[in-house]
Amino acid sequence: MRNYEIVFLVHPDQSDQMSSIISKLDKLIKDSGGNVHRSENIGNRKLAYPIQDQFKASYGLLNVECNLQAIDEVKNSFKFNDSIIRNIILSTKKAHSEPSILLAQTKEDNEKDSYQEAREAANKAVDQEAIEASNKTEKPKEISKITDVSSKEESKEEE
Repeated sequence: MRNYEIVFLVHPDQSDQMSSIISKLDKLIKDSGGNVHRSENIGNRKLAYPIQDQFKASYGLLNVECNLQAIDEVKNSFKFNDSIIRNIILSTKKAHSEPSILLAQTKEDNEKDSYQEAREAANKAVDQEAIEASNKTEKPKEISKITDVSSKEESKEEE
């Protein structure tokens, strides 16, 4: 049996099917006597170029050890599944079981995005508080200006 790396992209509108596709492929490999070393749902990522007018897709990755008949079944299942927009099956020299670089990068990007969103929300809240504070302080100044003008007018009338 040989080692293979299977990468596939799922249409973003059907990304909820990703776990069922991965489990189906796991079952297919194991039923043929193979072994699944790594199975990852990487998640949504931006594509380098549009595929079928889509700019994002859900990525799936499997590292398996199986025979050629199982790989042919996987290719056949990809061919008849409309939700899979791209796939590639590579032969590898050894089995990979550690988390992939792509998964780590996706998690890192998601953390950065969530940090940036939280930072923007905090900045917006601070800006809103500053605006409210300036509105509160400006109103008394306007009132004091009015009283200053009226007191000056009164003092002129007294003279």
